[in-house]
Amino acid sequence: MEILKISLSDFLAHVNKKIQAGDSKQVGVVPKGSHFVFGELDEAAQLCLDYDVTILPPKKYFQPQREVLVKYAPKDASSYAMVNDCENLTLIGVHPYDLVAIHLMDRAFSEGERDENYMAKRDCSVLIGLYPTRGFEHRFSASMIDPQMPYKVADLMLIKLDDNQLALEVVSKKGKAYLEGAAVAKSDLSEAFLAQARNKVKDSQAFPLGPDKSPAYFKEKYEHPVWEKLGEKCYSCGSCVFVCPTCYCFDVRDEVELSLASGERVRYWDGCMIESFAICAGDHNFRKERGARFRHRVFRKTVTLPEKYQVMGCVGCGRCAQACTADIAGPMKVIKTMKEMN
Repeated sequence: MEILKISLSDFLAHVNKKIQAGDSKQVGVVPKGSHFVFGELDEAAQLCLDYDVTILPPKKYFQPQREVLVKYAPKDASSYAMVNDCENLTLIGVHPYDLVAIHLMDRAFSEGERDENYMAKRDCSVLIGLYPTRGFEHRFSASMIDPQMPYKVADLMLIKLDDNQLALEVVSKKGKAYLEGAAVAKSDLSEAFLAQARNKVKDSQAFPLGPDKSPAYFKEKYEHPVWEKLGEKCYSCGSCVFVCPTCYCFDVRDEVELSLASGERVRYWDGCMIESFAICAGDHNFRKERGARFRHRVFRKTVTLPEKYQVMGCVGCGRCAQACTADIAGPMKVIKTMKEMN
């Protein structure tokens, strides 16, 4: 892996060139009130490379909150046409835990029944990662992700060295191509120095279980009263699953004009914590109780996905803990409550 250096001002100048060229939409982290979001950049000065966490993860660019899959005229069987809208996209400033989440989603959407809409968007994307520069009270990602795993999907990794210096780890050909014309220089930084810079910001907490121990631990807790105890406080609002970078459940609906002149088949985000999620034929709800839904979500992250992909379904970003008004969603809260009840 090639290591380069660039000043922050030169990097922003290069991003500006990319914006002006218009060959690829440049998306980065921008402030929104007292929080941060991923948004399209009109100029590089909007880009923030010093943030704690974004409200929503970058998955929204590969699995949009609303996505048209098919367009048709209901009275014309020959009119049905698949829709797969995608454009060249560069995502700048993605933290390692979100890169690992994208890796997990890539596997979910490519293995078995390949999702062409998702994969087309990924194929058109360049991912520029960034090691965190700020702490976040709910983050515990260091104990959830393999430090090498972000490199499975990143094209470039940024390491902020000081207020005006960046180290660049060139991971892929896409990353190398993105830097063409940039004022980069060869790095003389030692690996020990870079390792220290990558891990400059420490998590405030650590999850006690990894992918190897998590499934067995939680399977033993299937009948634990913690699910009912915490479930009683749940509002079933779905905030925890909508902000989660590894939740990819969706609903598909047909939306037809009253005139029957046109219609669309549309995919929307959906989530297991919402009461209507498990309603099936005959209006039967096979996961009606809030405690059952709460347990299912935790098991999905700590049992199902680790067993299937050998990757924790929770990457420790802490978004769910921040978003949950009932203060029950965070995995650390679940573990703590279990210990208190034993």
